[in-house]
Amino acid sequence: MKYFVIFAIFAGLSLHTNFNLSEVFTKEEAKEIRVKFWEGFKRYCKRKHIYRKWVLTGVKIRSTQLKFYADREKALVLFQIDHKNELRRFEVYECMLSYQTLFRAECGDELKWEEEYTGIEGQEISAIYFELRGVNLYREEDHERIYAFFAEKMPLLEDLYYEYRDLINERLKQNDN
Repeated sequence: MKYFVIFAIFAGLSLHTNFNLSEVFTKEEAKEIRVKFWEGFKRYCKRKHIYRKWVLTGVKIRSTQLKFYADREKALVLFQIDHKNELRRFEVYECMLSYQTLFRAECGDELKWEEEYTGIEGQEISAIYFELRGVNLYREEDHERIYAFFAEKMPLLEDLYYEYRDLINERLKQNDN
């Protein structure tokens, strides 16, 4: 009877939309899953002949990173603008927003823009991103979809970065004066 009650509670929780699958795992187990996920992404890239060094934190725009992100609900490929000073963060976001029409011409309408985004572990950032909903980092059967999404969308943002970084930085410098 005791095992049935535990199973029933677990089954009920797993149906609840706010249930966090990572809570089922110890911190060490969740970390191991994340490490295996990223190792799997490296293997995916090799298998698909994607031999590139992702820009990620090498972005030369103030307080901005290109980022891969996945959790229990979604996967994101994004420009994350996370300056500690909210006004500076908004300034960088507004500067990038001025290129929205050009970014959309390159990436389409699925590129989302949010000045105040809290979808990454509750951290308040500004974000320009692609989103894949309904996938879960902790479900191995979702990994291939996430990998394909990452591999398709990150080159689009990297291309934007290379094309517009000098213009964005010049504009930010003008705002500093």
